[in-house]
Amino acid sequence: MPLQKHMDQDTLVIAPGEKLTIAHGADELLPLVREALDSGVRKILLDLSQVDFIDSRGVGQVVASYTSTKHHDGQLVLCGLTPRVKLVLQVASLHLILNIQDRTPETVEWR
Repeated sequence: MPLQKHMDQDTLVIAPGEKLTIAHGADELLPLVREALDSGVRKILLDLSQVDFIDSRGVGQVVASYTSTKHHDGQLVLCGLTPRVKLVLQVASLHLILNIQDRTPETVEWR
């Protein structure tokens, strides 16, 4: 299933399907983020509430998207993490770096 995306005011909301893997949308994420950044978007919300499985490719693309966003003086927020995805990010200590919020997309706090 391709990544779902839509603009909500000045924020690009990206919602992967049930998986974010090499075969399911991971390679679409970074180009989508870069395209948004190039067009002037500075707030990107990655809604992971439907993602039950993420592989190393998916994790790598999330980190690369975060890095690209930071280099463009933007913000990338992850929300709606399922327990399995949260555990993967914690094992990799990425919860210490990434902006992860236990909120719904409508209530995310931007810095």
